[in-house]
Amino acid sequence: MQSLKDKSKATLLVLFFSFLSLNVESALEDYLPKDVGPTSSRYGGIGLIELPTARFAKEGNLRLGISSSWPYEVTAMMATPFPWMEAVYRYTEIKNELYSDIAAFSRNQTLKDKGFDVRFRILQESKYIPDLAIGLRDLAGTGLFSGEYIVATKRFWDLDTTLGLGWGSLAGKTHFSNPLIKVSERFRTRTGEFGAGGEFSYDDWFSGSKVSIFGGFEYSLPYRGWRLKAEYDTSSIAEEPWITSPINYSIATGNDSLEYSFGYKGRDNFFFSFFLKGDFGTGTGSIVPKIDPPISLTPPSEKDKNRLARDRELLFGSINANLAVARIYTQGASIKGNELILTINQAKFRSQPRAIGRSIRVASLLAPDFIEYITINSMNADVELTSVTVRRKDFSNAINSMGSTAEIYRTAQISSPNQHWRSADFKPRVNFPEIRTNIAPAVRNMIGGPEAFYLGQLWIRINNTIKFRRGLELNTVIGLNLWQNFNELRTPSDSVLPHVRSDIQEYLKEGKNNIMRMKLDYIFSPYKDIYARFDIGLLEEMFGGIGGEVLYRPFARTWAVGLALHRVKQRDYKQKFGFLDGPETSVGTRGMAYETETGHLEIYKEFPTKGVIAQVMAGKFLAGDKGVTLDVSRRFRTGLRLGFFFTRTDATAEEFGEGSFDKGIYFQIPHDLFFTNYSTGQVFFGIHPMTRDGGALLVQHHSLYSISGNTAKYEIERDWDDIVD
Repeated sequence: MQSLKDKSKATLLVLFFSFLSLNVESALEDYLPKDVGPTSSRYGGIGLIELPTARFAKEGNLRLGISSSWPYEVTAMMATPFPWMEAVYRYTEIKNELYSDIAAFSRNQTLKDKGFDVRFRILQESKYIPDLAIGLRDLAGTGLFSGEYIVATKRFWDLDTTLGLGWGSLAGKTHFSNPLIKVSERFRTRTGEFGAGGEFSYDDWFSGSKVSIFGGFEYSLPYRGWRLKAEYDTSSIAEEPWITSPINYSIATGNDSLEYSFGYKGRDNFFFSFFLKGDFGTGTGSIVPKIDPPISLTPPSEKDKNRLARDRELLFGSINANLAVARIYTQGASIKGNELILTINQAKFRSQPRAIGRSIRVASLLAPDFIEYITINSMNADVELTSVTVRRKDFSNAINSMGSTAEIYRTAQISSPNQHWRSADFKPRVNFPEIRTNIAPAVRNMIGGPEAFYLGQLWIRINNTIKFRRGLELNTVIGLNLWQNFNELRTPSDSVLPHVRSDIQEYLKEGKNNIMRMKLDYIFSPYKDIYARFDIGLLEEMFGGIGGEVLYRPFARTWAVGLALHRVKQRDYKQKFGFLDGPETSVGTRGMAYETETGHLEIYKEFPTKGVIAQVMAGKFLAGDKGVTLDVSRRFRTGLRLGFFFTRTDATAEEFGEGSFDKGIYFQIPHDLFFTNYSTGQVFFGIHPMTRDGGALLVQHHSLYSISGNTAKYEIERDWDDIVD
């Protein structure tokens, strides 16, 4: 048996040196140093193999990957929302343990563990000072891998050295007395309790009678960015019987898009890892180069210019037709003195200045010579949200390389509009009702449950919108099942709160073909900077009702305040037109009728220089509990948004159940980062560890804050350079 292990290690070395010698006629640049950036540990964060380092990826970096080392198989996602912060969500399969001892409950499912890690930079490396970081592993998980550390990393030429102090799971070997005990006796005791997860064990952080010193290095090899990594592992993993030595080593390499590594933990435990990665925070707005220029127009002849100057109906119609080619739609047009005013609506460009600039190109080409200023009012959901006026000559100079966007901005006016479309000289004829339908495949996923590792559904999503008049729309989403295995779900909710979310299994099993949403929206602006929405119908998959929302968002400010109120009733599990009709009770259980009022005061604060948006919602949640939700996110230049939220209410930890309180993380990536054409769609991915009833919010489709996104004054100024693209 030992000879086989020796042979496998010899084979690994042969393969490695074979990779180095594959290209006999290598180019000179193959041997020049290549910086592939900080590499990942087996846990998904930046590190060595089992151990963390004090290095950080670039802000806006995302990584998704797997690592395998029997009996652990880890799937991890890492994000760097700030240059000084790293967050990791991990999902670990433990192959030598069962999910539970009850075969009827989990069959032969192996144990699954969810964990969340976070790390913060304390000091940044300088000539004499190392990078210094502090971190927590599995801070809201079951406790299987929970540990804390302080770590320093310093580079000496091609050698990156790391030394750290570990608590908890990182203090499994080479013990020393915990120095924090001298500060307080409370640091002497660590409960070490394993739970269901979702709770923050604050009292255990940096606690325990013993700590361990760990360390290692990462050496940059002189070929294609390869790295040699070695470490002295003091974690509890190193004490498991199949690990024969605390020394781990590996080879890692990759490029800007991927990273892979392989090596040994101890002398015998082979492992490999593979990560996809991308820097979404340091770009200028796109990853794939765009091949989507402004439409090409032929200047009108002198005769046609005279006709356009005399016939305003012809002028406005020509502007309308040419803008439609660029998928920008005129909603109103007027001429006042030497100013041409257009109201536009579009769903192609994320950047409002880009849409405004492309509209000005068309208007400037066709407008009579006496027009000196062009104003573009941008509309969304039939409400004008921003108004930009530019001097025609400055814009013409900029697009002809005789001026700049700064010169356009110097004479521009950026302001809140007065709903020009209502009194416009020209309004395009719209035949109501206006019907739009979109059909696309979709998936639902549940990963890591006790019934099966993967449960999901492949379905057809049919989106239909019927517009009866300006601002009045019926929005419907119908789901048609193609395949699903949710019928295997068999873990009913045991929540003592009304089952406003925890009966999700019943909705998934019985609502294979469903009406996800069917509601009537009326959106309007009664006064400048004030927006309102009324809605009625099947508001979301679990609730129907009636209500509305009001938002005050001062155009030139970086804050907004809103109020949302709804009276709702819980839908039945088949998600057609019925509602649950069992006898009412103060404690929700399966099938019982439930209705309530829910509403929140919403406060938004934007920090433009950092790209951060903070949202606070205070009020009554769906289960009747009262409390506050905090949502903080950061938007990068590329459009990537990383965020987290948590909710605390008057529901006790016992009432809430597993997890103690609601929390989660999410990110949004714009579609057009990966395509050559511009678009406004986004991929949304959220991680919500527990589906519980406490702190549950009503899903707000067409929320007013999202409708007004990218239209505040600071957002127009942020994207101003796009006006000439």
